[in-house]
Amino acid sequence: MAIIAIDLGNSAAKWCVDEQPEQRVSLRSTNWAECLIQEATAAASGHSCSWRIASVNRPITKLLVGRLLEEDPHADVKAVSCDDIPLVAKVSNPDRVGIDRLLAAWMASQLYRDVASIVVDAGSAITVDLVNKEAEFLGGVIMPGIALQFDSLARGTDALPAIDLPLATETSAESLPVPATDTVSAIRSGILLGTAAAIDGLIRHLEARVGENDLKIVFTGGDAMLLSRLSTVRHDVLPRLVLDAIRALP
Repeated sequence: MAIIAIDLGNSAAKWCVDEQPEQRVSLRSTNWAECLIQEATAAASGHSCSWRIASVNRPITKLLVGRLLEEDPHADVKAVSCDDIPLVAKVSNPDRVGIDRLLAAWMASQLYRDVASIVVDAGSAITVDLVNKEAEFLGGVIMPGIALQFDSLARGTDALPAIDLPLATETSAESLPVPATDTVSAIRSGILLGTAAAIDGLIRHLEARVGENDLKIVFTGGDAMLLSRLSTVRHDVLPRLVLDAIRALP
C-alpha cells in the first residue's frame, strides 16, 4: 500500500507518495484538491492508497476529505491529530499547538536522539521550537513568515511597492545591501536580514535556556533554504521534515 502524506498549510498543500520527492500545490487554485488527488493517485502507480493528512486549516481539510470520499467512499483516509504523535508536549494546551509543529518536533527527536534540538519551520508563519533531550516538546515562538511580511508591508502602506520573494539560490548576505540605496533593496534587506537575525537571536536564547553544547538545530519548511543562506548558526536543512514525520508515524 502506498502512503500518501499530506501537509495542509495556510497557503499550500505539500504531499509525497512514499519516498518520492515532495510536491506542492497552491491553495489559491480553485481546483487544488482535484489536482492533488489526481497527481498523487497517478504517482501511486496503481497501488492502493492510505491518505494521511496533517493540517492547520480545518476548512480545507474538510474539503479534501470530502473530495477523497466522493472519489471512493471506502478510501483509507486519516486526519492526523496530536494524539497520534508519540511526543509529550509540556505546554499549556497541547491540543492547540499546530500539528505541523508537533510533527516536526517529534521527527527531530527521532533523528537526534538523546540530545536537545531546535526546529525552525519557515512557512506562512515561522516557528522556532525547542525539544529537550528527553524528547519533550517545550514550546517556542511564532512570527510572521517572509511572504507574509512582504505582503503586509505592501498592503499596509501607501507608498511602498509589492515585490516578489527572491529565490534562495540568488540570495546571500552579501547580495543584500545595508544600507540600501533604493526602496526595493531596502525592503528585501530589512525583511530577509531582519528575519534571519531574529531567528538566530531566538536560537541563542533557547540554547541558553537548555544549557547544552551539543544541541542540534534544523531548518525546515518552504523558506528553509532561503533562511539557511542567511543564518549564522550551525544547522541542518531538512525541508520535508513534516512529511517524513507523517509517513513515519506508528
